[in-house]
Amino acid sequence: MGLLLIKLKPYDLAVLAAILVRAEDLQQQGYSWVGFCELDSDLQPWDKNGVLKPILNDLYNASRIWVYRDFLVEDVDELPEVWFSSN
Repeated sequence: MGLLLIKLKPYDLAVLAAILVRAEDLQQQGYSWVGFCELDSDLQPWDKNGVLKPILNDLYNASRIWVYRDFLVEDVDELPEVWFSSN
């Protein structure tokens, strides 16, 4: 349902769908979360002011996807605790 409410270009929608499907596949293989760097502002779960975009943020959280702003993976301590308490 969430994907229907997002206004994205067709290519961005295809990329988002691929990310969500791959995250599900990795979870089924036993990984508890997936992280990736997203430089495309249309697919980032925040706007240019750092305010969360509710639909994208909810989709990523539900899929246990941690989105990074750059290629420096330094914020792993900030992963949502709920990701680890429910499997």
